[in-house]
Amino acid sequence: GLYDTTKDFYMKLTPLNEGFPLRCAAGISTAVAAVCIVQPSEVVMIRMQAAKAGTVRYKGTLSAYYKIGVTEGTRGLWSGLGPNITRLSICNIGEVVTYDTVKTAILRKGWMNDAFPLHF
Repeated sequence: GLYDTTKDFYMKLTPLNEGFPLRCAAGISTAVAAVCIVQPSEVVMIRMQAAKAGTVRYKGTLSAYYKIGVTEGTRGLWSGLGPNITRLSICNIGEVVTYDTVKTAILRKGWMNDAFPLHF
C-alpha cells in the first residue's frame, strides 16, 4: 500500500533508517494524503447524518457536494481538515506503525516466516 511505498521513499531520500521515526513519518504522511483525498466525502457524510429528523437539507449525495461547494466554497468541503489529519495520524501510528514494528521484530527473531499466518 501507500505506507510501504512512502516508507521506502523516505529511506532513499532522508537519513532516517528502518526505525520508529521513519515509520511515524510514513504513517503521518499517508494519513495526510488519505484525509486530503477523502475530506469532502467526510464533510458530506457528516452533514447528511447531522440533519434533524424530518428535515431534508440535501436531495442526495451529489446535491450535498454541490450545495456545500456553492454556498461555502472549496473551504467548506475541506472544513475540519486539521483535526481529521491529527486523528488519522494518531490512528496510523497506533495501528499501522505498531503492526509494522511488531511484524519486523517477529521476522528478525525468526519466530515466523513472512507468509499468510504472520499477517493475522
